Amino acid sequence: MKKIDEFGRCIFIIVAVISPLTLSARILCVFQMPAVSHQATFKPISRTLSLRGHEVIAVTPHPINDPALINLTEIDTSRSTYEIISKHGFEFFMSKELTVQSKIRKIFAMYNEFAEAILGNQQFREIYTDQNQKFDLIIAQIYVSPIMFGLSEKLKAPVIGVSSMGGWSGTHVAAGNHNPPSLYSEMFLHYNGDLTFVERIKSTLYYIWSRLYVYFIAMPKWDAIMRKYLGQDLPYLADIERNVSALFLNINPILYTPRPMVPTVVPLSFMHIQPPKELPEDIATELESPQNGVVYFSLGSNVKSVNIPEKIRSLLMKAFAELPYKVLWKFENEELLGKPKNVVIRKWLPQQDILAHPNVKVFISQCGLQSTEEAIDREIPMVGIPFIADQEMNSKRLAAWGVLRHIDYLNTTKEELVETIIDVAENPSYREKMQGLRRLMQDEPWTGIQKAVWWAEYVIRHKGTKHLKSPTVDIEWYKYLLFDVFAVLIGAPIAVLIIIIKLARNTTGKTKNKSKTQ
Repeated sequence: MKKIDEFGRCIFIIVAVISPLTLSARILCVFQMPAVSHQATFKPISRTLSLRGHEVIAVTPHPINDPALINLTEIDTSRSTYEIISKHGFEFFMSKELTVQSKIRKIFAMYNEFAEAILGNQQFREIYTDQNQKFDLIIAQIYVSPIMFGLSEKLKAPVIGVSSMGGWSGTHVAAGNHNPPSLYSEMFLHYNGDLTFVERIKSTLYYIWSRLYVYFIAMPKWDAIMRKYLGQDLPYLADIERNVSALFLNINPILYTPRPMVPTVVPLSFMHIQPPKELPEDIATELESPQNGVVYFSLGSNVKSVNIPEKIRSLLMKAFAELPYKVLWKFENEELLGKPKNVVIRKWLPQQDILAHPNVKVFISQCGLQSTEEAIDREIPMVGIPFIADQEMNSKRLAAWGVLRHIDYLNTTKEELVETIIDVAENPSYREKMQGLRRLMQDEPWTGIQKAVWWAEYVIRHKGTKHLKSPTVDIEWYKYLLFDVFAVLIGAPIAVLIIIIKLARNTTGKTKNKSKTQ
């Protein structure tokens, strides 16, 4: 199966390069989040579109820097954006004691600073302020803030929003893909499938809060930032957002609850997966030397091991010391005080290639979406220790599929950790179910990158997707909820009943008065 998948990817790349095109467009890509996991999803898009013969300008904190991509020009924003993320840090988002509302406000504030840094970049500013610059398509990262969608009005080009994970509720609403809180949990709430009564209460309250917060507080700020850089004559940002031509979301019906979607919401997955490459000699030696196998442990590019609470790190080391396996740990410092003898640390590790090694028995992960996809593609069972954003949701969904055991790092014990890791490593059912999950998730007619390229060129060919726009984009909330219909259906009978009662009373009163006079 893996050989077939790799062959298919190779064929698509070859066809992408040699296939004649009826159009060669200019495309502007703006990918603002300085995180390896986010950018891993976006790079294949700009790369493949450039190989298709389009002229692509990408504004990104993670340039590909491949001189062979002659149609790709990259503007590096890493310095300014990494300063912002370093200032905010991820420790705040890792706290489970804080409310999701406080975390969302923090994310909004951080993305406002990203927008200022990117739109203030001199090299980029020279492009979007130049009236001679013409673009046929804009592809902009959408996480929570639609500020970059303002470029579509400034440059008079259709815009596609792209996310390395699912869309948050505001993103779905803007595309006309309404998000009933009774059925579909906000990804930051991490509820799964059939919500309980209490979860539906929390989901509803969060939904109401988020809509009001965006309408009265966040959107005016976003609009002000857009106007500061792109011009005061633009439409209100909320109106621009509703004209998005498509949304590329890294979702699937396995990790995200199946739901009806408008045609312009395009699900993508496994965008960044590459065929396994040969490992560096020192890492290969570490993986091949132990007879009992290897446990691979990484918390991804955002939740770094050096940033987790000391209490949790100490607990992990005590548990690792009792394992009968070697532990290969992505740890972002040169030294780890108190490191057990069976633990090997590296500041950076080629994760996809390590997970492809047959001696890896289990992957301990924070359950970020990109790491999850890599584990599924390599058919490696997991232990999930989620910290932020959608990680909790991913971990619980995978646990329901029987390919992972979920750990609550606030309430776990050394004994639970040891038992969990050994169980996943030794019980063949986890790997067997992961193999089945991979077959299920990758049984699609198109790969993620094929869908992304087709839809990008579709939007270019038709200069947008107004013909696919859902009426739910512009409908007033009271009409969507049928308040006016219910007002008539309930109010009219009540009014008729009141009239009948009054007439009856009047008639009765007149009859009584007539009887008295007689």
